[in-house]
Amino acid sequence: MTRTGKKDAAAIKEGLRRYEFLSSVETYADNPLLPEFKTLLELARESVKLAEFSALENGRLKTQLIEMNRSLDLASRVDPLTGLSNRRDISEKIEQEHSRAQRHHRTYSLIMADIDDFKQVNDTHGINFGDDVLYEISCVLRECVRNEDICARWGGEEFLFLLPETGIDGALAVAQKINQSVALTEFQVSKPGIRVTVSLGVGEYRTGQTVNDCLKKVEQALLRAKDNGKNCYVVAG
Repeated sequence: MTRTGKKDAAAIKEGLRRYEFLSSVETYADNPLLPEFKTLLELARESVKLAEFSALENGRLKTQLIEMNRSLDLASRVDPLTGLSNRRDISEKIEQEHSRAQRHHRTYSLIMADIDDFKQVNDTHGINFGDDVLYEISCVLRECVRNEDICARWGGEEFLFLLPETGIDGALAVAQKINQSVALTEFQVSKPGIRVTVSLGVGEYRTGQTVNDCLKKVEQALLRAKDNGKNCYVVAG
């Protein structure tokens, strides 16, 4: 209920108390309209109760709607298979970090990772098995970064990392950790364990670059890592 609404409700209650007092005064006891007056007074009381209940119910429904919208927004930002941020979510966060880096003359880094020969996993064991591997890899990747970093499924078997306030040296340390952690993990899923590797492109934001420039650079670095024999990381030029 708004502040104005609260004032109106208080005024109505005050009026009801006044009319209740008048209905009990002996002077009006013989008034032939008194029964009708009391009936109207009772209807007024019920209307006030109904209005208060409606206001409470509207407040409850409004709170539920806000929570539902938050849940829907969260669901629209999460990849349903891996539980990681999705492309939309990390794209927005990169834009925000990019603006902050420009305003405050700071930096950030991006890492793009791609599972090597993932098609063979799907072809050999089936898509469902491949999905299980993607989920397990996402758990490994999540453990390779800080809480303030963003790890997202960029698409298919590609993942993208946003490392705020991180220069190239810090990004390379993370890339090495990702590369080694995935290579050393035996993915159990529903069949005998298998091992996979990842190739990575690593890049640091440079003054004057656009977000698309940064993404294009790390993607090109990732392709060079693939050309260099896979299971490695390459710095964007």
